[in-house]
Order: sequence, then C-alpha cells, then structure tokens
Amino acid sequence: MYSVPTLSSPGVLADADAFLASAAGETWLSGLADNFPHSRYWRDRSDCWTLKSLNALAARIIDARYDGREVEEAMEAEFPPSEFGDTWHHVVAPELRGLFQAAGVTDNDAVNVAIRLAWEDRAAARDETSVGDLFAGHDRCELLFRFSCERWLDDALVYSHRRWPDAGELAVTRNLHFALANLGYTISEFRKLSGNRHKADRPLVSIRRRRASIITPDQLAEIIENACSTAFLFCLYAVVPIPDLIALDLAKPVTFETCWVATLDPINGTFQDVPACGPVSVSPADGRFLSGGHLRWSPENICCLHTPHYHARVCN
Repeated sequence: MYSVPTLSSPGVLADADAFLASAAGETWLSGLADNFPHSRYWRDRSDCWTLKSLNALAARIIDARYDGREVEEAMEAEFPPSEFGDTWHHVVAPELRGLFQAAGVTDNDAVNVAIRLAWEDRAAARDETSVGDLFAGHDRCELLFRFSCERWLDDALVYSHRRWPDAGELAVTRNLHFALANLGYTISEFRKLSGNRHKADRPLVSIRRRRASIITPDQLAEIIENACSTAFLFCLYAVVPIPDLIALDLAKPVTFETCWVATLDPINGTFQDVPACGPVSVSPADGRFLSGGHLRWSPENICCLHTPHYHARVCN
C-alpha cells in the first residue's frame, strides 16, 4: 500500500490512451487502486456526534422509509462521503509526482486526468464502506411513535376543554379514541376512570383495543395532568441505537423492548413520560414513527433528560 506500481518505462505514458487501454495498463491501474484505496466512509475512534445531529439523521432515515426512498442515499445527505479528490490530491498525486516529472506530465495534462479518472473508477469499485459504518451501538437517537395516523402533527392532537390538561376535561374526539385504543383503553373505560362526561364531537367509529393496557390508570392520569399543555398527542419514547433504526422495516410490526409512554406537545414543546408495562409492539396501522429531528424541540431539549435512563432497543 502507498507504493506506485512500476512502469516498464516512463515513455509508455507518451501514448497514454494506448497504454491505459492495454493489458499492461489495466494491470498497472489495478495495482494503483489496490495500493491507494479510497474509503468513502471510515470511522475514527475519536468520532463523536451530538444527539441533535443523530436525531437529524434519524429523521432522514424515517422519512426515506415512509417515502419508499433509498435509506443509504438519505443518510448520505446528512453525512456526506469523503471526496475522491481529497484522496487523490493528498495521498495519490504526491506519490505519482516523480513518475509524472520523468514522463514530462504536468498537473493539468490530459494524461494526469486520464489516470486520475481511471484510478477513481477502480478505487470506487473496491470501496465497500457505507455511511452505516460510521455508527455503532453507542450512537443513539430519540425515537418516538405517535398514536395517530394523521400525516401532520397538528392534526393528531388531543385537546382539553379547559385552560389546563385534565383527563375529565379532554375533548372526546377520534384522535383521543384512537390513542386510547392503542394504550389499551376503551372510551367507556376512560370515561369511568376520569369522570369525563363530554359528548363526542362526532360519531366515533368502533375501534378495537389494540393491546392490553401498557400503562396503569394512575399513570394515564399522571401524563395527562402533567402534560403542561392543553393540546398534545400520546406517544412511545426511547433513545435507541442508530444501527437498530437503520435495520427497521417500518412496513412491518416493530417492538420496543423497553419504552416510555408520553404526552407531547410538538407545537409549544412540552413532554411528560411514564414507563410502559413491559415491551410494546406496534404495527403501521397504530401510528407513525418520528425522531427528535422532526421536532423543533425534542424531548431532550424540552426536559434536559438524562438520556441513558431511556436507552432501549427496537427491532422487527
């Protein structure tokens, strides 16, 4: 590595096109690419990314999954690869300088350009690195799953009839009905527990309970009464490894091995959570994923959370 393959003579570059097209030229170019590889992505032990940057990456991954785009391309938009030009100018070109001088080749000579392009093609073919190589299990992002299938966050909110959040004063809407079914409660059970007597704003379509209750009635009351907002949504929350998120197929059921159930106001920035009662599995029909990168204020921004407390794993 980092040694230039020998030429039979510098004179072969006088007709560079013929040389590069020959078997001897192919052998020389292959040796050059082998000895001077290019890595689009390589990880240094000192690499350390902020939660904000990893949240932004997570948002791109999630959006790509939902839009049917290549996740690799979406990740590269957030973490661009190293340029071939940098490797050429800083690593390859200095080692070729003596050979070029002996052959009378200048920096801008067509021979120089032809060799550079040929090296780049072969180095690219040999490079097996990807943007995912940058991240290990300790690189984590904030992952949320909101219990609403509305596309826009402001259409997914649950509202209070009062100027404060109170379970007995929540508007009985389709959003509330849908969220409660995912938390493991029916509207009738919720009314009995909270004393809520408000009429539904419109006839409610029957929704079966999605799962056994994942929080207790007291926990449900706690996250509502401490939501610090009169408009919020219900969600799951965990701080998960980026490799876990990359591996997820969002079109299939996903299991949070550990998670927290929270009320989140994504507009004004409030967050209140309680631990879920064990693992929680969700399906695409239960809602939508988002990360802290989708929000102006992520939960960590809002509450200055001690994020290791929320470390968890997710998988299909």
